[in-house]
Amino acid sequence: MIEILVAAFANFLTRFLPILFLKKHYKRFLFLKEDFPTVLLTILTLYILFPKELDLQILSYELVAIVVTIVIHLLFRRFLLSIFLGSMVYIVLINNFF
Repeated sequence: MIEILVAAFANFLTRFLPILFLKKHYKRFLFLKEDFPTVLLTILTLYILFPKELDLQILSYELVAIVVTIVIHLLFRRFLLSIFLGSMVYIVLINNFF
């Protein structure tokens, strides 16, 4: 739960503080609009790859889900679609094969 709050707070900071405090320099921060989904996908990927205990079977499911997420994101460029489908693949793999 704390990870979700930290990500939400980081999202808030990167989206609203530049607008509020740096209005005359706003164009310098426009790259966040285009690059933020990729940055958030990277953060989520790194978070899932560092488990408390190493289980190779679960790691293989995670890697399959990551590959699906990357492929969907590269094909459709839809941030929420790629996260949703990657998560669904991971859930199906864990529930059916674990």
